[in-house]
Amino acid sequence: MFVSYSRSEAEKIAVLVPALQAVGLRVFVDDTAVDDFASITATITEALSRSKVLLALYSADYPQRRACQWELTYAYLTGQHEGDPRRRTLVINPESSADHVHPVELRDARHWPWPATQAAVDHLAERVATHVDAITTPMGDLAEAPFVPWLPAPARTGSAHFTGRLAEQWHIHTALHRHRAPLVAQAGAGRTAQLRGMSGIGKSLLAQEYALHFSSAFPGGVFWFDLHHCAESSPSETMDSYAEQVSTVLSALGLDAPIASLPRLLSHLAVTLGERNAHCLWVVDGVPDGLTDDHLHLLRGPHLLSATLITTRSLRYASFAESIDVPALLDADGFRLLTSHRSPHDEPERAAAITLVRDVDGHPQALDLLAGLAARSDFTRLRNRFHAPGTDVLTSRHTGHDTPSPSARVTVLSSPLTGRLPADDVLRLFALASPAPLHQTALEDVLSTVSPYDPWEVASQVAEAIETLLGSGALRPDAMQDRSWTVHPLLARAVRRHDTDTARQEDLRRTLLHGLTPTLPAPATLHTRSATSSRQAVSSPQRGDTSAPPGTVERAAAFDLQIELVTRIGVQPLAADQGSLREALSSLYSLFATTRDVLHRMANETARPLALPGIATNLANQHLRPFLATWHPALQEHEATRPSDISRVEHERQWGRSADMRAELAGLRGPLTSAAKELATLCGIDLLPAQPIEE
Repeated sequence: MFVSYSRSEAEKIAVLVPALQAVGLRVFVDDTAVDDFASITATITEALSRSKVLLALYSADYPQRRACQWELTYAYLTGQHEGDPRRRTLVINPESSADHVHPVELRDARHWPWPATQAAVDHLAERVATHVDAITTPMGDLAEAPFVPWLPAPARTGSAHFTGRLAEQWHIHTALHRHRAPLVAQAGAGRTAQLRGMSGIGKSLLAQEYALHFSSAFPGGVFWFDLHHCAESSPSETMDSYAEQVSTVLSALGLDAPIASLPRLLSHLAVTLGERNAHCLWVVDGVPDGLTDDHLHLLRGPHLLSATLITTRSLRYASFAESIDVPALLDADGFRLLTSHRSPHDEPERAAAITLVRDVDGHPQALDLLAGLAARSDFTRLRNRFHAPGTDVLTSRHTGHDTPSPSARVTVLSSPLTGRLPADDVLRLFALASPAPLHQTALEDVLSTVSPYDPWEVASQVAEAIETLLGSGALRPDAMQDRSWTVHPLLARAVRRHDTDTARQEDLRRTLLHGLTPTLPAPATLHTRSATSSRQAVSSPQRGDTSAPPGTVERAAAFDLQIELVTRIGVQPLAADQGSLREALSSLYSLFATTRDVLHRMANETARPLALPGIATNLANQHLRPFLATWHPALQEHEATRPSDISRVEHERQWGRSADMRAELAGLRGPLTSAAKELATLCGIDLLPAQPIEE
């Protein structure tokens, strides 16, 4: 028998193995301390083929060890080919829970807990010997497994450079087979799973490797449908392409493929699969965003004998199937891929290679391309080229006279950023903030202070943009806070380098930095009368001399903004029977144009920490935008009902919410007046009327 274990459990193995040998078992134990990421040796492969069973000490560390997972897969697939995946695998679980055990069939099997006494160890060894004696043949060579057909042709063959992902393959298998162990399956009905992730992260290769390694679980064949070419197609065009491939499968199986609707084609295929009575794998690769629930239902395998696996960039199909998010490669796996063509010559070059893996955050497609470039370039020089301005080594086929052109380019942008659509601007902001996450509110605050967004529409526009980016796989939810996301560093790099509207990117960068910079206390030497700021100084150290007076540009801009503020309704009271609510809204909205102008004027002021951008963004986003976002659409809806024979002002006074809006407008007077006082302190000129002293 073969004993498989994590090195952290060496002390337990030292107790267990002698007991197994004492009952007459011949035990193979790899105690050579092979590195986790070293290749599986021929010795271990031969030992597995000559063993009857594998005994796995399935600790919490066990799933994290590549060698352990490879050994477990060997025994599992052997048993599965024979009809019972648990026959060749015995599990000792030293943990209090079985949640870490994959796949679900092994989790469903009765585990032996770790024996607490020597007598219990001896008893366990006897039970193991009884199980082994009932098996008459060794596991043999997995290469002798029967051929599994792939349709439509040609069959996928995986990649020679594929690395890692063993844990993810077990997660796929568990998700597809939860229905076989309903008592321990905590969620999902099984038979369907989806691989999600950004472009180039390795979804398709992972699906191929799973289909190749676990092919013995699907003797009925692997059916592979490719929809990558439908990324820009309409849903109907996508389903037409899928139907054409299903029709090809029917023809390959010797069935008539009449011109019929997709449901009818699938029905014909379902009858055939049922007659063959063999489990099969149904893969739909590259499912685009935008499909409806009815479309998704047609992507499922047509018979209960089929397990369905889709790959997609979209994060909006959560209800369709159990989701498996494909992560970046771990550093060790990424290093193996990057150095697959050439190993570093010395320690500095090795350090550069490790850092380059982290620069691309374990992105497999980028690492594969860089590995090819590294074949004729040292890793230190390659990393400098990766960060150098100008030609991008990841996207250009012409990467220099000393390096052959790569066979493929790394494309992580689903489409070029050329306009000022909300999705483009939101992606720009995520790229500018990377690697820090951005909250949805922060995005709304920034876009509300740049043209052409209106404050009452920006919330819905940001929400729609986030949905679009979730559909393209561009965003990664932040684990620490709801409604916050990040983007992969490689995507952030692509946006910064390949955005054709660089001026727009610079405008957003300035506004974002202004919004993230706290307001500094205004210098007391410029007070013309007693006034205190409503903003507090930050406790962290600041650049520059905070006691220095503001520059000429900042003082002039503060004066201009104060003029606009003190002359508008909000600071000036509006009596209940006076004025127009629409004109009040228009007056307040015009302050946004002034605020945007102020932020642009402050862009090149770097001599001292600035107070004005913080005052301006706080005024716009904390006070004006919430008011306008609430009352502009409400008043607009009421205005749409005005009869032609009633004046606008009279119609406003008949509005049931008129008093409420006037009350909130009056409530704005306090914070807007405070902002005007801050501006007065900053510019040194107070335009507010003097208030009577209260005794």
